[in-house]
Order: sequence, then structure tokens, then C-alpha cells
Amino acid sequence: MNIKSFFLTLALAAAFLIPQSQAQVAIKAGVNFASISESARLEEYETLEEKSVAGFQAGLSFDLGLSDMFTIQPEVLFIQKGGKSTYKINDDNKIVSRLYYNYVEVPVLAKLKFYKENGSGFYLLGGPFIGLAIGGKTKTSTTVLGETTTTEDDFNFDNDDEAERQRRTDWGVSFGGGVKFGQIFLDARYNLGINNLLDTDSNNQNDESPYRRTRGIGVTLGYEF
Repeated sequence: MNIKSFFLTLALAAAFLIPQSQAQVAIKAGVNFASISESARLEEYETLEEKSVAGFQAGLSFDLGLSDMFTIQPEVLFIQKGGKSTYKINDDNKIVSRLYYNYVEVPVLAKLKFYKENGSGFYLLGGPFIGLAIGGKTKTSTTVLGETTTTEDDFNFDNDDEAERQRRTDWGVSFGGGVKFGQIFLDARYNLGINNLLDTDSNNQNDESPYRRTRGIGVTLGYEF
């Protein structure tokens, strides 16, 4: 998906979902410090270390203006998720895997606003999200006896080979807060993915082994119109 198509999607979503006479529309962009929670599937390796990777996120949010203190805030976002996992025997024998996912994500958040008369103050928010992967890849570096080789592959989503299947849909909960100064705001939240992206059952019941779930701490700067 190119930038033009992404912003066209946002505009269509805004026109379809939001009653413009009531909603406060905001645009925002920032960084997602993404990580992956997954099972240690390589039993011959002694340790599994998991670290975060930095990804981009941007999109639109809509304050539905239900009251001065409480509102519902749906959003339409492009967000990059992923993580870094290291299976390790020692420094000369290890596998380092970096995962990257690109999602179009729709959170629907309950929002408590503690604003002054000038519209400045802080807020708390939380609620569910659902995301659809529009792309992804893995970069794997394998070190054996000190010699390292690197491969890079695109993810195949929901294909016929169950051993290689990736779930395209991610869903979970987001919660956090922020501060607002007039029309400018700074938002920070934690995104907790619940869906098991490696669940190979057709009923998608989030079986526990193996599992892979997304995590992320997002920080964005925005402007409310």
C-alpha cells in the first residue's frame, strides 16, 4: 500500500464512520516500540531473548464529543509491529529473527478527559482494537560455529500449508493516556495483542503452542482540528 492509497483509505473511513457535525478530528504520527511474545519453539537452544524494534505509526482519530468529560474515540491507523527474538546456545551458535508487520488498525477507545476551560489538560483511554496485516517479512541471521548467514522472506498469510500459516488479523486491547495543550496533544499507550498469529486451526481458538502475539508501546504527537 502506497502513501496515496493509505490516506485515501483514511479519508473514506472518516466519511463513512464519523458524523462530522459532532466529531473532533485529529491527525497524528509517531513511533511504536514493538515486541513479540512467543513460545520457544527451538528446543535445542537453551535461551530465548526477546527485544523490541521501532516502527512507524500514523493516522486519524475522532473524538465523538459525547460530553465534556467522557467520549468514545475511534481511530484509523497505519502501524508497524514486530520484534526481535534470539535463540542462543552461545555467541557462536545462535539464531536472531527480526519480524516486521504492517497493519491497518482500528481501535475504539473509551476516553476520560480532565480538561480546563481552555481545552488543555490530560486524558485516559482504553479499549479494543482490530488490525489487518497488509504485509510482513522476517529477517533471520543464523550463526553456526561463528559463521553467520542471513535470509529474508515475506510472510504468507492464511495459506494452504498449515506449517507456514500466519494469521492476517490481529486483535487485542490498548490503554494509556496523554496530555493536550490547546489543539496539540501527546499520546502514549500500551498495545496488547491477544490473537495468536500462529494458530493453525480453522476455528482460530488461540491455541497456546506454538504462539506469537504482538506487543507495543506507542508514542504519537497529534493536532486536533
